Amino acid sequence: MEETAATGTTAISEAELTRLLPTCQRCRRLRRKCDTQLPACRLCQKGKAECTFFDHALQQTLPRSYVHSLLNRLGRLRAVQITINGGTLDQSAIAPGNNYSSHVRNISSASLDLQQQQDWRARSNKVSFDKHFALEDANPTCWQFFGSSSAYSLAVEVLVAAQARFGKLTHPENYAGPEFKLNLNIPESLEHHEFRPCPPREEVEMLVNLYTRSSNVINGYSDNADIAAEIDTYLRHQGSAVKYLTGLEAHQFFRIAMICAIASSNKSRQQPHYATESFNYYVEALQCAEEVTSDISIEALQSLLLLVLYVFSYPRRGDVWKLLDYACRLSVELNIHCETGDEYEDEKSRQRRRSIFWGLYSLERTFGQHLGRPSDLPEEIITAEYPANLTAGPVDPSYTQYMLVSHYYRLIYLRSEIFRVLYLPAVAPDLPRSWYEDRFEDFHVWRNEVAHIIAAPDHILGMGTMQCEMGFNTSINFLCQPLLLRALAATKDADAIPSQSQELVIPRESYDAAVKSIEFYDRIFHAPEGTPEGDYPVTIVSAHYIHQATLTIMAHVLLALDGRLPLVTLSRDVEQFSRTVDQEGNVHVEVPPIDFSNIYDISEACLNLLNHLANRWSGMVGILDLYKEMHEKVLPALAER
Repeated sequence: MEETAATGTTAISEAELTRLLPTCQRCRRLRRKCDTQLPACRLCQKGKAECTFFDHALQQTLPRSYVHSLLNRLGRLRAVQITINGGTLDQSAIAPGNNYSSHVRNISSASLDLQQQQDWRARSNKVSFDKHFALEDANPTCWQFFGSSSAYSLAVEVLVAAQARFGKLTHPENYAGPEFKLNLNIPESLEHHEFRPCPPREEVEMLVNLYTRSSNVINGYSDNADIAAEIDTYLRHQGSAVKYLTGLEAHQFFRIAMICAIASSNKSRQQPHYATESFNYYVEALQCAEEVTSDISIEALQSLLLLVLYVFSYPRRGDVWKLLDYACRLSVELNIHCETGDEYEDEKSRQRRRSIFWGLYSLERTFGQHLGRPSDLPEEIITAEYPANLTAGPVDPSYTQYMLVSHYYRLIYLRSEIFRVLYLPAVAPDLPRSWYEDRFEDFHVWRNEVAHIIAAPDHILGMGTMQCEMGFNTSINFLCQPLLLRALAATKDADAIPSQSQELVIPRESYDAAVKSIEFYDRIFHAPEGTPEGDYPVTIVSAHYIHQATLTIMAHVLLALDGRLPLVTLSRDVEQFSRTVDQEGNVHVEVPPIDFSNIYDISEACLNLLNHLANRWSGMVGILDLYKEMHEKVLPALAER
């Protein structure tokens, strides 16, 4: 037992916890002596097998790498608690092999001496951009949390900076501290629509085709080869007592109904009456939802993921976080998160397993980053390969899109690793600029690999192409947001910038990426029906990216008006910029100011997109009102400059 310095409470050490681990299943089967090494015992590491054990409390099989990830997280939380309470960072409070200690070593290797590390920790302990919003007209102890990766945390800092310069804005409440009001009482029509007559086969096939060439390309949940038989089952039972269906027919009916609901939601962007059709299909599917999600099977996981896709379009019609939690747990129980080496698994089943897992992973991670929450699928336990071979040459246009979607999954994995370091700690880490430059370079290496595929002579525009374009630009904003948050927080006072904040900079790339994101979604919303861009699905995750891009643009305008912080580039390719050399031989890159000559056109596009979002999701009208207010006050001040 050990006594923690900060709290005085007694806790079991990590060494004692690991000694309590039971013998892994492989060593038990081979009747070998098993050690307690993490993340896997030596015999499993030598045999290149996953090290698992049976947890009698949870009644399920768990990998030791999962226990290792929990101990790492416990170590990070203990380290944060100790430093917040004024103690010193005792390495014994951190779990063996913890990522936090290796993270400190990485920073040390980036030209930080011991005193600089202590200053870095001291500054970090004072800064947090996570926000808690009070739910209006509810219990005062009920809060909504948004982490610093969320667009709403950026909205708060932009609002505070705008009010500091222009006074109180008329619509938003004046900033008074770390707690804010969040109005969740905007009604949304949930009335039960009467069942319409059985839709014609042509209508169902049209919606299924729309789904297969849009949402299913990106997420890969459904097998197109089985669609025809499932349509027959749906048409045969539509309008009957569907709640009594069981087995295969229940799954087939549910899948077609949910696919039509998702496709109708997508189509409602051009034809609004399809929003009603979407709800009708959804109500039909719910009759057998309990039947199709009650077992442990790939089909049940597929049904959960279809529900997730629908709730991404209509977030008030289901608890998306709970659905994702169920889906993640089921995926681990089904063991689709890793390569089992099953020699009896055929190629079709293997590709289906990989597509379903990585489709789930990308949805769960992007939504988690939208809220600023950790993942239910820790990277330590993932060994599943990507659906497509990332290094193979393109075979045909459809397979090219398949490859590009797999590259997009790899980008989400890169973002998740950044999220754990940049956003997950309880206090905001003040990382050196070299760390951001390295991550920016990682994104550019990824983009160059994707550009090589897109440059193929027979390449056509498709879902994979657009997903990669959107993913790259939003990832740049995702990486640069902490720098913008710090810059906005430092310039909200009219006094001089504090001396300890000499590392505060404004990344130019975030403005360029935000403008490209707005241009991308502007094309999506104005694309004609039936084109690839017109078929591209718009969900609440898309709304998050639009909010983030519009607020990033406004943040750059406010920082340009302030003018006290330097504009820098994170790119290593600085040939296009002028450079100077000081007396000590250090090279300084002179980044030219941002060209705001077309800012009114860009801002009008932002307003149009925010208006589209507010019309589709009434609860998002607040960001529209906030941006409209700043558009009317901030841009004229920039024009005068």
